[in-house]
Amino acid sequence: MNLLLTCLFSVAPEPSVQAPHRVILSIDDGYRCVYENVYPLLKKYKMTATIALIVDYVAGIKGSYGNPNTFMTYAQIKEMIDSTGIEIASHTLSHPWLTRLDSLKAWQEIYRSRLLLESLFGVQVITFVYPYGDLNPRATRMVRKAGYRLGRTVKWGEVNLWVAPFHLPVFELRRETSLNQVKEHIKNNPVSILLLHRVVPEPKVFTEWSLENFTALIQWLSENDIKTATISDLYYEWRQDVVKKMIQERTKTLPLFEPESLLEKVHIDATGTLNPR
Repeated sequence: MNLLLTCLFSVAPEPSVQAPHRVILSIDDGYRCVYENVYPLLKKYKMTATIALIVDYVAGIKGSYGNPNTFMTYAQIKEMIDSTGIEIASHTLSHPWLTRLDSLKAWQEIYRSRLLLESLFGVQVITFVYPYGDLNPRATRMVRKAGYRLGRTVKWGEVNLWVAPFHLPVFELRRETSLNQVKEHIKNNPVSILLLHRVVPEPKVFTEWSLENFTALIQWLSENDIKTATISDLYYEWRQDVVKKMIQERTKTLPLFEPESLLEKVHIDATGTLNPR
C-alpha cells in the first residue's frame, strides 16, 4: 500500500531550464567574400555579426597584409551596418604582431584604428580584436586605455565578461571544422563566439570555411530560433546585469519602512509649511 501511494503521488523532477543559446558570428579582416557570401544570408534571415576591420584597407591605404582588391570597400561595409546592424571592431591599422612592436607603434595601431573607424562610420567602437591572437599584458593595458571595453582573442574557452572582458575566447571555424562540430559547440554553450575569416565555395587554406556549411549553419540557427548577436551586445547586456546586481546589493543595506509609517511620524505643522486653512 505504501509503495502504491509513493508511486501515485511522487513527482518526477522537472528538467533543468537552460538559458537561450546566443551565437556571435565574429568575422576577422573584412574580406570581400563576406559581403558577397555572408551578407546576403544575414539579410535574408535577419541576423547580424561583428566584423573586425583592418583599417588601412578601409581607408584606401595599401598594406602589406594582403591584396587590397580582396577586402570590402567602405560603401559595402556601410551598407551592411545600415541594413543588418553589424558591429565593426578594430583589428588595428595594418594587422601587425603587436608584441613585436615598440610601445609607440603598438599604441598607434590600437588607438588610431579606433579613432579612424569611429570617424569613418559615425559609430562607437568598443571591441578590439588582437591580430593573430597575439597579446601580452602591455597590449591588454593599451587596449583598455585606448577606450575599448572588450578584447577578443583566438583562444578557445568559455565566454565570461565578469572574469576576462579583454580576453574573450572563440570557437574557430577552419577548413577542417565540420558542421556537426559547430552545432555541438553551440548546444553545449549558452554563448558561442564563432570565429571566421573567409566563407567561400571551395576552401583551400585553413582559415576558410565552406559556403555550403555556412548556409546550412544559418538555416539551422533560424530553424531552432537561436539568436545571433554582436560582441558589443553582450557587453551592454552584461552592464545591465551589473547595474541590477548593484541595485540589489544596495537595497539589502537600506533600512526598510512603510511610506505610511513615515508620514505618521512627521508633525506637518512643525515643518513650517504653509497651511491654507
